[in-house]
Amino acid sequence: MKAVMYIAHGSRRQAANDTFISFIEKVTEQSPSGIKTYGFLEHAEPSIQQAIATCIQQGASEITVVPIFLLPGIHANIDIPTECQGYPEVVFHYGKPLGVDEIMVDILVSRLKESGFSGLEDKTILLVGHGSRLQEATSEFLMIASGLAVQTKCTVHSAFVTTAPYYLEAATKLPEQRIYILPYFLFSGGYTVKIKNELAKLSGEFLVCDPVGFDEKLIPLLEKRATEVEHGRKLSDYGTA
Repeated sequence: MKAVMYIAHGSRRQAANDTFISFIEKVTEQSPSGIKTYGFLEHAEPSIQQAIATCIQQGASEITVVPIFLLPGIHANIDIPTECQGYPEVVFHYGKPLGVDEIMVDILVSRLKESGFSGLEDKTILLVGHGSRLQEATSEFLMIASGLAVQTKCTVHSAFVTTAPYYLEAATKLPEQRIYILPYFLFSGGYTVKIKNELAKLSGEFLVCDPVGFDEKLIPLLEKRATEVEHGRKLSDYGTA
């Protein structure tokens, strides 16, 4: 029997985890057949191993793992596959993170509009990501920024919280007085608060938008990633960073 397991990072804030759980319930409602469950890499339960146990208890012999991460990185490429080791009776299939897709750009445009962006005049956008040691993640992030620039017809700069170029330094170098800050995160919380607090100390007008979050527009993209897995590779074939 086949199962699908959705894996998120997890947050120290239970409210953020509850938001993810509500989102996954909507995902499973749209495709109720088969075994479906979810787990967290860290900070919350069920853990990945607990989620695997749930699938096995319900009779699963094949599990499709869908990492709900924005971009490839250490967590998606190494940590989650490692957590899925040690189950010789189960065949694991591993999907890609959300990655580059028009849906991601559409959500970002929605976040801009929610913050008053009209597109009627020149504006500057700073897309802020977590940052990764993997060039693949950086390349995909820049592709998202490029797609956003095309759709908004505005200048889109990119920066990160944990790696260079750092968002605070990038913000201080922008000559414009009105800048839209787009946090590229699924879980809202610490990083978004940090960005708001640090930018509040700078001169200029920084409009910090809501993060990507678990938008319902992601549901068809998750279905797409799960379908790709069925024609893709087993977890045992998945290359690490």
